[in-house]
Amino acid sequence: MANQHLKAPRLVKLTTQESITSFESWRQTLIYSLSLDPEFARFTAAGAVWEKASPASPTRGLVDDAAGVPDAQRRTAQQQLVSLEFMLGQIANYAQVIARNTIVLKSTSLSYVWQALRLHYGFQRTGSHFLDLSTIHLEHEERHEDLFQRLAAFFDDNLLSPLGGITHHGELPAAAEEISPTVENFLVLTWLRLIHEDLPALVKQRYGCELRSRTLASVKAEISQAMPSLLEELRVSADVRTFRSQTTEVAPRHPNRARQLDRRSLQHRTRPARICPLLPCASRRNARSSTTSSVPARSSPIRINSSSSGLAPSISPIPPVPMTSSSPPMIPQ
Repeated sequence: MANQHLKAPRLVKLTTQESITSFESWRQTLIYSLSLDPEFARFTAAGAVWEKASPASPTRGLVDDAAGVPDAQRRTAQQQLVSLEFMLGQIANYAQVIARNTIVLKSTSLSYVWQALRLHYGFQRTGSHFLDLSTIHLEHEERHEDLFQRLAAFFDDNLLSPLGGITHHGELPAAAEEISPTVENFLVLTWLRLIHEDLPALVKQRYGCELRSRTLASVKAEISQAMPSLLEELRVSADVRTFRSQTTEVAPRHPNRARQLDRRSLQHRTRPARICPLLPCASRRNARSSTTSSVPARSSPIRINSSSSGLAPSISPIPPVPMTSSSPPMIPQ
């Protein structure tokens, strides 16, 4: 009688794009709405099962209620079948993303229906579903708290349950798994690493005193409030490292070696040119050319050849005398 005074929440249809959080919200709202009807309550209870629709099983495995059930609540197998198919039809009306017969004719429990919907959206409960954690990342313009809620929903969805059909070391869990403090710490650590790879180390340094006696999940609220300042500190540190790396590349690797090279180059520029002492003419020529570069060079001596035949004398230059290291240069008289 109490259920008659409760108002069912407004239901919406599933869209083609749903997350784990939105799907679970829709599923819980639907279960609550169905449980308000006494005809559907027996099928929403934990452990309620039935068979697929087939000619071999006209009542889908449903049997008449026992005699001990009150007359107002007692139902025959045929009456239960009508209520079951009506309930499955209502679920199919709000879950049009999959085939209607998958829900109405092929389902064997509500868990079967939820699993079929999960398979459609790509987050079916399997042992490999936990590996999808590697695909979660911080979306563009996504708030840090929104990322944490997505991670929390993912961890909650991977908790083991006796109805999930997933074994651990060959055994089904005796009860539904609850998130442990260690898993909560791992959740917060994953959240920090997805925001910035250097953020866990900075949190360890900043909250070292608190973490001596508290878990990482216990200080999550303080970390979330200080997130802007933490990220700003990481940005400044990255800029300083970049500036230092650039200045290191410009500076010489061996400063002492660089100073020696500068000293040698300076000596090389101030050192006078080497002149052979055995060539005084060359030294005088170099001196004259360095002081008065505009004075023309001295011409070679000439020789006048006279002839007895009465012809005009001929003028010919005197050939230069080869110089050796043992004799000084000869100057014509």
